[in-house]
Amino acid sequence: MAQFFKIKQVNSTKKIIVKNILIEKLDHQGQGLAFFQNKPLFVKGGLTGERLDIQITENKKRFSKGIIKHISKVSPSRIKPQCMHYDECGGCDLQHCDSATERKIKETGLQDLFKRFAKLEQVDIINSLLDHEWGYRRTARFGLQFNRKTNTLEMGFRRKGSNTLIDQQECPVLIAELEVLIKPIKKLLNRLPSKAQLGHVNLLFSDEGAIVLLRHLQPLTSQDIKLIIAYSESKHLNFYTQPNNGQSCCLFGKGNLTYQLPMWHCQFNFNPTDFLQINEKVNQKMVEQAITWLTLDENDYVLDLFCGLGNFTLPIARSVKKVVGIEGVQAMVDRADYNKRLNNIENAYFYQADLNATNLMKFDWNKRTFNKVLLDPSRAGAFKCMNFIIKLKPTHIVYVSCDPLSLARDSKQLLDAGYHLDKLGLLDMFPQTSHIESMALFKVSSSISYQSTKQLKTCL
Repeated sequence: MAQFFKIKQVNSTKKIIVKNILIEKLDHQGQGLAFFQNKPLFVKGGLTGERLDIQITENKKRFSKGIIKHISKVSPSRIKPQCMHYDECGGCDLQHCDSATERKIKETGLQDLFKRFAKLEQVDIINSLLDHEWGYRRTARFGLQFNRKTNTLEMGFRRKGSNTLIDQQECPVLIAELEVLIKPIKKLLNRLPSKAQLGHVNLLFSDEGAIVLLRHLQPLTSQDIKLIIAYSESKHLNFYTQPNNGQSCCLFGKGNLTYQLPMWHCQFNFNPTDFLQINEKVNQKMVEQAITWLTLDENDYVLDLFCGLGNFTLPIARSVKKVVGIEGVQAMVDRADYNKRLNNIENAYFYQADLNATNLMKFDWNKRTFNKVLLDPSRAGAFKCMNFIIKLKPTHIVYVSCDPLSLARDSKQLLDAGYHLDKLGLLDMFPQTSHIESMALFKVSSSISYQSTKQLKTCL
């Protein structure tokens, strides 16, 4: 039988160097945008107004990508990165520009996406919610890879555009209590007999102090456990393990982990595998702003979609008649319900539901009309929820977003239904990175507002 072999194409882009190219502007991800062969050329690390020599790494039909080989004209916004790993680490990507430029990149990117996908001609951004630019992360996940040639366990974040790990020595965006653990934890894990069977390690911080969550692919040996407990005791660590079944186990320390939202006298119990807002200070400001924008009072019935642990739900409950939180994961619903009882809150109710379902009107929790809605979806957004929200005719909708593209896309449905964008602001949850978190407030037109108020009075 004849055999046919496909000739391997040689990647000739490695030989293409473009000299003295001008970065004209930045996209919403902070990439420099130039033009090469009459199409966009995206350059990570490039800043507006810079002249660069670029090596082309991808040359597609509609765009190209490149890396900087030389800077002949430097932007005044360019600064020296603070982290020793910046050039190789795939985590932070905006340490090369000053903080004012970083915020401008994010705000302009958010505006541009709303103009393009929500079809708004004028998009105003209110003052961003800011806090510390360094030492803000209270959670981080480090990859683990066993090197059989050297018989060592490597621990670190992934390299840019690669699955390999950097040799992590520091991470200045981590809070100090976690950053000091990087080297000692790596040393501890290399002492474990089962080091070749480890998956990844999470570092977290709570009211109970530092937490280590170790993912392992095979059961730990008695010697592993002995070493972990001895180390945790000496360092006052809360050490958890997570086998393949996904259930975490506390080997040492507090089995009950909590964080606070002191303004609303709320305490939250959480599991180390739960989603937790990474930036504690901005999280507190975010909740405060959401509650302010909703203009809550004791007659309000509020629906909180994608509610998680109740991070918004329970503070909202302090000011309203009733609030209902909906979450897709039953374990999170159970935790939110536990947190309600922990805080002696009686007017909050939590339910599990697939918020991507085609008919959300069928659920029992939807038998009462809600006059205000908050939603905080994942990066995929809440496209399939928007028609349901519109049918409720709430007077206020606060949309908290971790992806500006899905927010702009989903907003188009609200705008087409007669809502207007009242406020839009940046939540600087991730300084030194191009990641954009934002909050939008939509208010209803007077005609829809009248119908909503009439429906609410009927249900009271």
